Parts: sequence; C-alpha cells; structure tokens
Amino acid sequence: MHIFKGRCLCGMSQFSVSLTNFDVYACHCTLCQKWSGGIAMYLEAQGHPLVEDDSIAPSHFSSSPRGERWFCPGCGCPLWFELTSASRYFIPWTLLEMSEDERRRLVLAAEIYTETQPAFWGLTGQYARFSGAEIEAQDKSCLLTP
Repeated sequence: MHIFKGRCLCGMSQFSVSLTNFDVYACHCTLCQKWSGGIAMYLEAQGHPLVEDDSIAPSHFSSSPRGERWFCPGCGCPLWFELTSASRYFIPWTLLEMSEDERRRLVLAAEIYTETQPAFWGLTGQYARFSGAEIEAQDKSCLLTP
C-alpha cells in the first residue's frame, strides 16, 4: 500500500489517500466531462481520503443518485468522486504528489462510459472499455476491471 498527499490548486484543501495500485480509470460520462473540463482520470483510493489537520474542510454535492463530488471551497478544484452505494473514492491522479518513478507506474486500466466519449478524443493501448450500463452493472459487485 502506498500513501500519497494531495492538494487542490490553491493549497487550502489538502488530504492523503492510500493506494494499492496505480491503475488509472478514464471516465467519459457527461458529469465527469463537466467536472474535469474534458476527460476525468482517476485512481481508486483505499478508504475515505483523510483531510489534513491544517486544511480547510472540502465541500461536496450529490451530482447523481450514484455519487457525490468533493471540491475545494477556496478554488473549486475537484478533489474526489465518491461512489456512495459502495463507499468507493476516486481521486484525480494529477492532484497527488508523486515522484517521476511513481508517475511512470501509472497505467490506463479502463475507459468507462465510452458511449459519451467525444469522437475527437481517442486514447490508445490495450485496456478494458466499458459502456455506462456495463460499468454500472459491475459497480453493484464492486468490480471495475475484469
């Protein structure tokens, strides 16, 4: 298990998360597109992110019946997405303080909600691709990749 510190753009919201792997999930759902300004790329945390003692408490809102989005109240930076039914937490990998060696270990594990992926946005490589219906069916059993 690896523990990483993360922070928003302005530095007011700081947290730490535990990761067991470096699998990145690229989400193309329309909510994540609005949330991230494009494609959202997440790492799954093991357990709830821990807000640092000297940090401002993050704000959140329910973006759908399936999840809540947490963000910095200072700069509005997205901090994490919580899949509420399964208590799963997805962190934008770009917020985490990682060494160059750790960044090289990141691997694209899956693209999800591929039916709403813009035609001009194409990722390459060998990894799983799931529609929204497929990933939501897998979420019920807390699986993300086969």
